[in-house]
Amino acid sequence: MSTDHQAKDAGAPQEGGRPEPPSPPGEAPQRSWLRQLLARLFGFDREIAALHEQVRELSWDTAYGMWTRGAFLQFCQIMPRGSRTIVFLDLDRIHVLNEKLGYLSVDRRISAAFGGLFRRSDVVARWYSGDEIVILFDADHQAALRKVDQLADSGRAQGLSFKYAIGEWEVGVEPIEDVVDRLAADVMAQKGARGREART
Repeated sequence: MSTDHQAKDAGAPQEGGRPEPPSPPGEAPQRSWLRQLLARLFGFDREIAALHEQVRELSWDTAYGMWTRGAFLQFCQIMPRGSRTIVFLDLDRIHVLNEKLGYLSVDRRISAAFGGLFRRSDVVARWYSGDEIVILFDADHQAALRKVDQLADSGRAQGLSFKYAIGEWEVGVEPIEDVVDRLAADVMAQKGARGREART
């Protein structure tokens, strides 16, 4: 076979594809493995993108326009050490409002009440049920109280009210769930006291 003929064969198109460049001796298996790996990676691009979208949906509560409990806990795991002010609040009569106004209307009211009030570094998240929300502030205690007052005004404009408790979390010293549980118990005690006053 002539040298010219060999050169033409080396760059000839492969079946169903573009021409393959000739591989130096000893490199063909490595190139083939690399091509297969790249093909697999690029082939999974769509699946990876879909997975990222699923993670985003699981992390963000679109109804309320805030983070989910799972996302909140993830943020807390990577929080640098220090003291952070945290608020637990429970929206009043949310189930009654849902029945009276409809779920979509109440969701929009909650989203509007919380929208635009907080820094990007504040972490606002829906907790267990639809009426429980936690806020981890990137601010001191007094600044957080002022923000809660603004939130109360914003909530009233949407026909909403809430009870809340405020505390401090020492990052890395105590689990965030324990702090939230204490604040939640404080709020439940407030609601119980208001209920007893209403009955007397």
